Amino acid sequence: MKKLLALWHRFIRDFFSGIVAGTVLGVVWFYIIALLYIVFGSGEDEFTFLDSVIFMLIFQAVSIGICCVFMMIFKRRPVHKYDNMLIGDDFAGFSKKSRTFRKGVEIYHRGEFRSALEIFTDLDDPQLAMDESERGILSFYRGRCYHIMNCFPNAVMCYEKAKEHGFAIAELPIFTARCCAANGETERAAAILTELMDSGKKYSRRARYEIGMIYLRLNDGENALKWFDEAIERRESYAEALGGAAIAHTLLHHIKKGEELYRLALLNNIEDAVDYARYYKEIQAAVVLETRSSGAEDSE
Repeated sequence: MKKLLALWHRFIRDFFSGIVAGTVLGVVWFYIIALLYIVFGSGEDEFTFLDSVIFMLIFQAVSIGICCVFMMIFKRRPVHKYDNMLIGDDFAGFSKKSRTFRKGVEIYHRGEFRSALEIFTDLDDPQLAMDESERGILSFYRGRCYHIMNCFPNAVMCYEKAKEHGFAIAELPIFTARCCAANGETERAAAILTELMDSGKKYSRRARYEIGMIYLRLNDGENALKWFDEAIERRESYAEALGGAAIAHTLLHHIKKGEELYRLALLNNIEDAVDYARYYKEIQAAVVLETRSSGAEDSE
């Protein structure tokens, strides 16, 4: 049923797009031919107003037919403007529910997360006819809005609700774990990532690095370093793990080792190199200042 609805949605949208484009094209063709006739015609033939109307309609009909065929067969636009692979055939059609959801997604992609959240929350009504798949997608988008707005407890609830409704994408465990860690639920976050670690799923090779980052944000350089070292040894998220290890060593006052790993991370094209370099230098400066204030020596 969903596939038929998606096909109908695509057909109607492309059909009307073809009518608009074909009408414009037909008018342009007609005036070009008329102009050529005026310039190069013999002037012996007389065309009545009715003849002109008939020719105009013929040009428009042919143009509309060509444009409709092009739109439906060759252009093949997806059902959804954004996140088509994620949403699939859900929320297709022209019902108020589907149109409202698509509007929410568009607002979400404009970066207006609070407004998008209000739309998604209003849609998440138990009285509204919606299947499990659609409720899962809706809960995920609510979770993303809460996550981006740093409302981590609400984000976790929405992510879990999405999972309960059967929604599953590779990023979901990572997002859930990050929010749990931000809530102070370190063990729960680590458990989610540990389950992902050797699953063979997408991002499973990022799990050790993510656990290291959880401990790093807690200023626990020792535990963070343990996970970063494992990731480096397995070459999992290699550049990012090197960068995390550099900061962990610096927190442990291993300034020289930290500097060595910092340079390796940059050489291996760590993500967001500029922001990372600024963050690392801030941590390094704070640790060096602390060391000098206490009169202690840097360890190797």
